[in-house]
Amino acid sequence: MKLSNRFIGLCAALSFCAAAPAMAFELVHDQGTISLPATPERIATFDLSVLDSLNALDVDVAGVPKSTYRNELAKYADAAEVGTLFEPDYPALEKLKPELIFAGGRSRNAVPKLREIAPTAVLENDAADFLASFRRNNLALADAFQKKPQAQKAIDAIDADVQALHAANQGKTGAFLFVIKGNVMAHAPGDRFGYAYELAGLKSVLPAKDSDAPAAPRPEPGSPEAKAAEAARAESIAAIAKAEPDWLIVLDRGAINGGEKTAADTLAKHPSLSRTRAYSEGRVLYVDPNGWYVIGGGLNNLKRITEAMLAAMK
Repeated sequence: MKLSNRFIGLCAALSFCAAAPAMAFELVHDQGTISLPATPERIATFDLSVLDSLNALDVDVAGVPKSTYRNELAKYADAAEVGTLFEPDYPALEKLKPELIFAGGRSRNAVPKLREIAPTAVLENDAADFLASFRRNNLALADAFQKKPQAQKAIDAIDADVQALHAANQGKTGAFLFVIKGNVMAHAPGDRFGYAYELAGLKSVLPAKDSDAPAAPRPEPGSPEAKAAEAARAESIAAIAKAEPDWLIVLDRGAINGGEKTAADTLAKHPSLSRTRAYSEGRVLYVDPNGWYVIGGGLNNLKRITEAMLAAMK
């Protein structure tokens, strides 16, 4: 009787396994896990860092947002457009019939509606712990598409650049400046571009920000809130100039997509930044605005970023 019961139990277990096959595709992302019976072939992404990583892993993408595509991503200039970085084109998405969608930080609010069309993942890097989240997200992406060795090789190459940057910048300080229309704004650790310090191994001359604090709404021009924000920005720039950082890292917002470069002229005319030793001694790194502002932490793009930093700072 005991043998019979065991035999029946084994048959039941085998029947269950046959009825519920293991998922061929499982992606762990910021908001859970997506499980699919087969690896998706029609993918749409609004996150260009994910597009950059998928391209590095030789995973095809069918739908992309309207943007300017260069370097390794130039082949997506003629891909099907499914909206902008901020706003999906839902009819275009429904026509494409994607099996998987990636939402970006700019399109985060659209996630509930995107999920009505197809499973939707969110893979955002943590500004306060950039490299760890970058590794985790890209390995999760690669694991889902069975491309983990390729991703690990790319991450190892980036880590080697970061180690060399930390050695070159040991004991040095820095400040990240975002320049737009003649205005200069500082980014400290925890801010959007605060990962520059983590990559370069520079100590910020400004205190770190709380990356989990809710973003303040943009004040109306001329309002008391706008004037207070402008005063706070001016105080940060004055503090940077007084601290005499070893490096100034500058993102020229106007130069995105081949626009007019104004950052160098803005710094040259700035009453305090132009007098810093970093400026007068040429320790100013103007970063690729598209790579930093538009794409961000993709596998190919971040390697391009670390290579450029290392070439300037070693």
